[in-house]
Order: sequence, then C-alpha cells, then structure tokens
Amino acid sequence: MSINRRQVLAMAATLSGMSTPVRAQSGAGYPTAPIRFVIPTAAGGGHDVMTRMIGLKLTERLGQPCIVESRPGASGALAAAAVASAPADGHTLLLAYSAFLSNTVLLDKPAYKVEDFAPVSMLALTPIALGISESVAASSLKHFVALAKTRPGQLFYASYGPGSGGHFVGELFNMAAGIDVVHVPYKGETPALMDVLAGQVQASFTSVGGARRYPGRIRALAVATKERSPSYPDVPTFAESGYPEVDMPGWAALMAPAKTPAPIVQTLTREINEIVMLPDVKSKMAELGFDSVGWDVPRTRTFMGEQLVATRKLVASGRVKI
Repeated sequence: MSINRRQVLAMAATLSGMSTPVRAQSGAGYPTAPIRFVIPTAAGGGHDVMTRMIGLKLTERLGQPCIVESRPGASGALAAAAVASAPADGHTLLLAYSAFLSNTVLLDKPAYKVEDFAPVSMLALTPIALGISESVAASSLKHFVALAKTRPGQLFYASYGPGSGGHFVGELFNMAAGIDVVHVPYKGETPALMDVLAGQVQASFTSVGGARRYPGRIRALAVATKERSPSYPDVPTFAESGYPEVDMPGWAALMAPAKTPAPIVQTLTREINEIVMLPDVKSKMAELGFDSVGWDVPRTRTFMGEQLVATRKLVASGRVKI
C-alpha cells in the first residue's frame, strides 16, 4: 500500500503530539522556558534577596532566566494558591516558609492543601529571633521579660504576617514567660522592621539576620532554636535564658506543584542543593539570617511533617488565631 505525502505529514504530526507528554514525564529538555519563583513576602526582604541569588546561579546552570515574583498577603496563602494552580512542569516554584503549613490549620477554607505540592529542597533554616528597638530599656531577654510584666498589653511585637513563624514563636514566648506582648502582623519582614526602627512597635519576631541588619538600632535578644545559629553565635537561645519550650525554627523551602514529573524535581533538587552549599552563597545567606542546609526531598518531607504536628498543637491551644 502506498502512502502519499499528505498521509506522511499527518502521521508525523500525530507522533509529534504523542511525544510531548513522554518528554515532559522524562524531564527531557527541561527547562524550556523561564523559571518563575513566587515568593510570599515583599520585595527587598531576606527571602527576596536569597531567591534572586539562587535564581542567578540556577540561570547559569540551566540556561533559562529565573524570575522572582513577589506576592505578599494572607500569610503566603496568595502565593501558594497561585503556584498550586500553575502547570506542573517545573517552571513555577513556590518559596515556602512556616506559614505555608500554618495556613492549612488556621484557615477554615484554605485555598490549597499541603498535598497540592511536591517538596524540591529545604534551602535553609532561618532562626527566628526576638529583636527589640534600641530605645527599649532592656539589655537582655531577662530584662525584657521584667519590663513586659510591668506593662501587660502595652508592648507590641511585629511579625511578618498572621500565622507566620514569627507569630507562632511570639505566642510561644508569651506563654512560656507569662507575659502579654501584643502581636501586630505585617506583610513581610521589611515593613515589620521598618516600624520597629520608627518606634511604632517595640519588638519583632523576625529572622535573626533581619534583626542584625540594623546594628545600633535593633538588638537581637534570643533565637528560637535548640542551639545557637552558626551564623550568629553571639545571640543566645531562648533555652539558655530559661525558656526551652520556645523552640520553633523558621525555614525556607522550594515547592513545586504536586504532579511535577519526578525527573524534573530531581534535576531541581540536585542543582539547587549544590547552589545553596556553595561557599559564596552560604556566606551571603548567613548575612541574611539563613543557615544553608540543602536537604533532599525525603528529609524535607519528614521535617515538614514534624512541623505540621507542632503547628496543630499550638493552634489547638487557642493562642494563635487569624
């Protein structure tokens, strides 16, 4: 049977269409377009700077531009919902932090589920610190607690959003110390710290790097981790000051839509984990308050599962509401 030119072209078109999903599932040729990082915080903050730095390195390695898109609001829920509904092709990634988990517990009708995402990498742990304005007459955590006890409901702490890691650690500290410092949420770390500098609030639960970004104007009193941050070894832990229960590290992870092909996730995990452990990147991230870890997918998933359990317990106590 002879086949004419028109039939040959039709068969070629059909085979071409069939090969597209196969290539996508294998990750062949990835990436084929710019990679978009959606971050849930305002531009100019530590998360923004870190993501842009990683994006530049990833561009060099994969040959496609990496674009950072800031979508603050609703404690990261807006950014997460946008990525959850994006094509699962590895070209749209979410920078997630603790609010990514807490939103699914705090909100009556969350716009996404944890299961809507596939972990790519735990970039870093971000020790959350209590930073106070230099205008506050407290040289240590002990002095701050004593001051707060004399002024219940009259001191205020900023966080980078309702239901954020800063909010959770702030309420853990209120409970542990028996004090009443009032929470004031902001849309990101930068605006929160700006109001500490302006004297609108006395303190902030923020990244230790953020608190240390303004020497002589903001003083970091303690970090909410079991051990001191290797990047800021001079800042004591809450445990050292008598509050071991104030232990809830912040973190920064990259997430992809759940159905992203495994080979694409593996490519991203390998490249990004190598990037965050480069000496120049580690050094810069440390300046921003991030301790690079570069965990693989199983370890990232385990850590996030443990954090979700801790989050549910604190919400059940009634201390954290949005």
